[in-house]
Amino acid sequence: MSQAASNIETIDAPRLIGVWVFDPVDPEATERNFIFADGREETVDVAAVDLELVGREYAITEFGEASAVDLEVTIFLPFGDDHDAGVEYWRAAVRARRPINYRDNRGRLMYATLKGGVGIADGRAGTALSISLGRVDYDVSA
Repeated sequence: MSQAASNIETIDAPRLIGVWVFDPVDPEATERNFIFADGREETVDVAAVDLELVGREYAITEFGEASAVDLEVTIFLPFGDDHDAGVEYWRAAVRARRPINYRDNRGRLMYATLKGGVGIADGRAGTALSISLGRVDYDVSA
């Protein structure tokens, strides 16, 4: 079935701001948007082992099938109505010991664990949270 050119609409897609996270066990109750998320640094690596063999000057690298994607994120929570709940959300996420769903305005979408916990630094205008995420496989049908 074809459409006439007059039926085709061009719209602007909504722009994503900041970072969205939720616990996949209870998405509706745990979804949060943190709009002040700066300093995102992504590291992509593959499993590798260096083999040092007798008679060779340099090692041979053997690559495995596993990959690692790590993400360091700094989220700033200004003082206000949502400040304390935002800090407590990340504390609870660490204690829950299970993956979260992470999405940001740079196109990243992944399930991840909080590998290094959460660093909490209080300042004059709010709190900076340093978050270390490690991408994991997650079965959404479970």
